[in-house]
Amino acid sequence: MSDLDQLLDRMRSQPADPRLMDIEETVMAGVAVRRERAVARRSLALAGIVAIGIGWIGSVVPGGPAQAASRPVVIGMSDYAPSRLLGQ
Repeated sequence: MSDLDQLLDRMRSQPADPRLMDIEETVMAGVAVRRERAVARRSLALAGIVAIGIGWIGSVVPGGPAQAASRPVVIGMSDYAPSRLLGQ
């Protein structure tokens, strides 16, 4: 037998590492984390595409001419409010 065969026989006779018993749970937890990251990336990409689309549509559609607002109907606003004082 070669040295490699002797080494393999010695390794087979030793008990397995106890950490290997929990490897399935660790691997599945890692898979779940990667899946959550993928979902988050897709959601972020979708939100970006929607935002770009809305911005593009907003820039293409012509808007109405800008008009100054008429004096607002004031309900319960003090005569000393800064907006009232600046407007007079």
